[in-house]
Amino acid sequence: MSRTCTAAVFDGTDSKFSFNTFELDPIAEGDVLVGVAACALCGSDLHTISGRRPCTSPTVLGHEIVGQVLETGGSVNDWSGRELEAGDRVTWTIAASCGSCFYCRQNLPQKCQHLVKYGHSDSDARGPLGGLATHCRLLPGTAIFRIPDSLDDLEAVPANCCTATSVAAVRQASEIKGATLLVMGAGSLGVTITEYALKRGASDVILADIDSSRLETAATLTGCTPYHITTSGSAMPDPIRQLTDGRGVDMAIDVSGATSAIESALAWLRIGGQLVLVGSVFSSPPITLDPETVVRRMLSISGLHNYRPDDLAEALTFLADLPDDAPSRSLAGRSYPLGDIEQAVAAADSNEHLRVVVTPNA
Repeated sequence: MSRTCTAAVFDGTDSKFSFNTFELDPIAEGDVLVGVAACALCGSDLHTISGRRPCTSPTVLGHEIVGQVLETGGSVNDWSGRELEAGDRVTWTIAASCGSCFYCRQNLPQKCQHLVKYGHSDSDARGPLGGLATHCRLLPGTAIFRIPDSLDDLEAVPANCCTATSVAAVRQASEIKGATLLVMGAGSLGVTITEYALKRGASDVILADIDSSRLETAATLTGCTPYHITTSGSAMPDPIRQLTDGRGVDMAIDVSGATSAIESALAWLRIGGQLVLVGSVFSSPPITLDPETVVRRMLSISGLHNYRPDDLAEALTFLADLPDDAPSRSLAGRSYPLGDIEQAVAAADSNEHLRVVVTPNA
């Protein structure tokens, strides 16, 4: 096993990336050293690179990762309790949690008081804590999952952020079976939420976006109504009016983070409807919210940030059960070697692909 690691180090919005090659120190007890097979560029990575989202630097970005176990610091088990072995193909939760603090005890491990988040943390000579490197070090408190044999690396790479967050969003949207769901934003998250909600029994999903080209995938999904947003405002669009007899949707999930989209989603809910906010992970103008309207229409509004380990378990099962050509299983559009990280970022920024992937060990 090579202990020579190469990392694409993010030095800040002005300097962008530099490359660092170094010899890895021995890993600590309870750690796992993984050879990174693929790391997808998530929207939050792009927000960080552009400066829209604050991040300490230098750091090794990348948290949508799959890889192969190279070494364990003693006996380490996966989430199911089975001991990990060298050669296992794995993915893992977006962060390591302590399991015992107040928030972990409230079943909010993603808000652990001692949270260490992959792709957002300082690294050391035992290994980077991000995916834009040949190696990634997994810390104790990380829920690690073996990847089903039916999924190749590119099919599985969105699982530990995009797919798991989609599962969590639908879980948070209460009773999805038989519901009419509005999804604001037709990128990777929007497409995956749509496909997962339909699999869980949603009667109809309206997938909306201001960019008509992003709705092409939606048109291939049975039970999904693509809606091109051309004007902002509270007037209920005809597709929603027709599907709901004018009542409005049962629930809405916003993954865009756009103020106008959130305000429209609120206006298009039925009485007793529910809005789940997922995409607001960067600063944006505040929404106009009339408390009396919320009370009289009996609306529920909640936020979701990341997910729980059981959501990642469900995400992997969901992906493995899909047909090979299902959109949620085919998000990766193009791959780049680690040395072409700048080109990979440019491709991801272009929105020509739902996901762009970096393959550090290719």
